[in-house]
Amino acid sequence: MAKKITLLLDAGQLRWALRAALEAASSDYVTPVLCSVNWIVEGKYVHLFATDRYRVHEALVPRPKGAANGSFMMDREQAQWILNNSHRPARSFPNQQIRISFTEGVLGKAGRIAVEIFASVEVDAPVFRYDADAVPGNYPPVHGLFAKTIAAEGDSAGIVGLNPKFIGSLQCLVGYRGEPIVVTVPKGSEKLSAILVQNVAGTARALVQPMLLTSNVEWQGGEIAIPEPVAKAAAA
Repeated sequence: MAKKITLLLDAGQLRWALRAALEAASSDYVTPVLCSVNWIVEGKYVHLFATDRYRVHEALVPRPKGAANGSFMMDREQAQWILNNSHRPARSFPNQQIRISFTEGVLGKAGRIAVEIFASVEVDAPVFRYDADAVPGNYPPVHGLFAKTIAAEGDSAGIVGLNPKFIGSLQCLVGYRGEPIVVTVPKGSEKLSAILVQNVAGTARALVQPMLLTSNVEWQGGEIAIPEPVAKAAAA
C-alpha cells in the first residue's frame, strides 16, 4: 500500500458514488469494518465498496491522474459528513471539488483520512475539513465476487425472493433519471447465488442475496384499511 494516497475528485461524482455505496453499509457498530466504505484505487477508477454481509455495493469514480494505488477504509460517519456538507444539487456547483488524503499509519495503526471540501475552484474559496482515523482491520474480499457472478450470467435460475428494503436501495445505483437497471440471476449450486444488479453505464453495481421461497408461506400482514370519507357539515 502506498504511504499516502491523495484524490482530488469532482464533488458531484463522489457524492453519487458515496450514496450508492453507503446504502449497503451496516449500521451495527459491533463490526466497524462492515460500517465502513472501502476505497480501492486501481486501474482507471476509484472503487467504493460497502457490504453488510447480505449485499455488496460498488460504485466507481474516475481515478485522478497521478493517484497512487492502494486502499483504505472510511468510517460511515465521515462518509456521511461529506454528503451533508458538500453542495446540493451538484449541478448548481459544477466546479466543486473534494480532496481525500489518506496517510498510512505506523506501528500497526490504521492511518488517518483528511477530507477537504472546496466550495469552488477560486483560490480564496471556503474550505470545509474533517479529519478522522481510518477504520482498522481487513475488509472482506468482496471485490472478486462480482467477477464470479458475471462469469455465470449466461445461466438463468428459477424464481427467487428479494428483501424489499434491498430493492429500494438499488435506486442509488442509477446515474441519471430514467436509466434502467440490469438484473442478472445466475444459476448456482443448491445454495442460492447472489443476484447481480448494475446500471446500464456499468459504473455502479450491487450483489444482493436472495431469499428462499417456499410454497407454504403464510400471509403475515393485514388488509390495508381505507378510511371512509369524512362528510363536511353544511354551513348554517
